[in-house]
Amino acid sequence: MMAKEPYLFKTPRRAPRYYFGGAAEVTDESGRMSVAMVRTLSRYGCFVKTNKLLRVDTKIELRITNAGAHFSAKARIANHENDGFGVEFLEISAPDKAQLESCLNDLAERDEVSNSKQEGGVLIVDDHGVIRSTIRSMLRGHRLPVCGEAENGKDAIDKVRELMPEVVLLDIEMPVMNGIQAAYEIRRISPSTKILFFTVHKHEAASSARLFGAEGVVTKSEAANELIPALKRLVQSNYS
Repeated sequence: MMAKEPYLFKTPRRAPRYYFGGAAEVTDESGRMSVAMVRTLSRYGCFVKTNKLLRVDTKIELRITNAGAHFSAKARIANHENDGFGVEFLEISAPDKAQLESCLNDLAERDEVSNSKQEGGVLIVDDHGVIRSTIRSMLRGHRLPVCGEAENGKDAIDKVRELMPEVVLLDIEMPVMNGIQAAYEIRRISPSTKILFFTVHKHEAASSARLFGAEGVVTKSEAANELIPALKRLVQSNYS
């Protein structure tokens, strides 16, 4: 499954692009280093999100890492689209290219497995059982399917692997693993799953939503008015 991202290169190059969700160290021509999130990855480049302003055609060095991949490349900023930058790889050593190819093969296999499973329903993630049961009742009352519940971020990741939910309703402050950490992993293992933060911490959640490409934030104080409309916008099937 290829992620939809802005066009990256001046010269068209046909290559699959996959959701990656890894991190990168970006060093510009002046030697200043910044941190970026690599949203999508292909053989020829990637799409990154960073708070640093980078000009088109700026030459950079990229060191990309996640749990299963570590490689570096000389690159340039190809364009600036939406909330990030298209990066074109210019030079990659043979060992780093081998790491890149291995990573792309793993991503392709992941997406094949992901596409073979049926998606559906909302996964409710909150460390308070009363809140989970209340939300479940609300959703069922509006004919929105609930595929499961999780009480912390680690449990949520396991449930996402098992259930492949269409939407994860994700609290932030939880024991074992919080919602911010869980969102990173959910984006990595199930790119098609949508994330809706559900929390009392509106500003922190809004910042995290932008970083991880989450679909939105609903505060618990506004749940009665905003939660159902937000979920109905995200659930693709017609349950009305």
